[in-house]
Amino acid sequence: MFRFSLSEFLDKFILLVAMVVFLLVGISSIKSVKILDTISRQDAPMLSESKVDVDVYAVDTSLPETPLWGRPQSQSRGDDWVFDVFTPPVLYYNPASREFTVTPPELVSANERDPSKAFEIELLEVRQRPYRLQLVGYAGNDGDYLASFEYIPTGEGLLARAGKLLSEAGVKILSFEVKQMEVEQEGSMPVFENVGVARLHDYESGQEIFLTNLETKIFSDLEAQVRSVENGDVFIVREGSQVELDNGFYIIGDLSENPQEAMVTKVSTDGGKRLSKLLKPLTEDDFLNRGILEPSPTSPFAIKPREVPPKPNS
Repeated sequence: MFRFSLSEFLDKFILLVAMVVFLLVGISSIKSVKILDTISRQDAPMLSESKVDVDVYAVDTSLPETPLWGRPQSQSRGDDWVFDVFTPPVLYYNPASREFTVTPPELVSANERDPSKAFEIELLEVRQRPYRLQLVGYAGNDGDYLASFEYIPTGEGLLARAGKLLSEAGVKILSFEVKQMEVEQEGSMPVFENVGVARLHDYESGQEIFLTNLETKIFSDLEAQVRSVENGDVFIVREGSQVELDNGFYIIGDLSENPQEAMVTKVSTDGGKRLSKLLKPLTEDDFLNRGILEPSPTSPFAIKPREVPPKPNS
């Protein structure tokens, strides 16, 4: 006997409805895709030209020329010092010469055989520049003193009275007198001494210079002593000076007193090659006697001792 089950009927009905809905959704999706494909194939613009109110410009589609990066130029320190943005520097330290190079130390000896890279000058000393004429003593009586000077560039002794022109040194002795001055003694009380004072006119600078026989007149700028490796000639130079040797000439650059250093640039005889080095004194035995030069003067000229008026006779 056929039995009717309500729950089983409802399950089959719901399944049938779901299948119908799924079929309708699929058919609708297929129609939508066909409509979109038809629109994309149309040649006419989606918007009418009357709707787009913009100016029309012709575009130049030519590509710009590709810039070329120039070859790096040699630096002032020499032909081997070539650096730019794309070639970072590689430096080596040579303990034998105590300087940085762009050549490995094992190849330095080979490079030194190249005349253009041979450095035939060495640094002896960097010091504050003494005045070229120094008062070393005097003799005579009041009103008739004979002063004794030393011309520093040659070491020559010169004798002169007031009013004499010393053409070798480029100065004229304007006056010379002996004054009693207070002189400080290290570790003891000041004492009074007779001090010779010479007043000069310097034709090179146009200034008046005062010299005494108790101190060395110095200036605040620096000078250096350099020596030719080949023949041992010694030159007194300042910043900007040039020393001419057989294998080229050397331009003195920056000088430093502490530490003692000199930047020297060698220029070949034809002027086509340059090589720069930072020179330092090789040994302390090569240092010259610094004398009584002040380490850091407060004036371009040496400070004169303070004059003390003579005491009245009791």
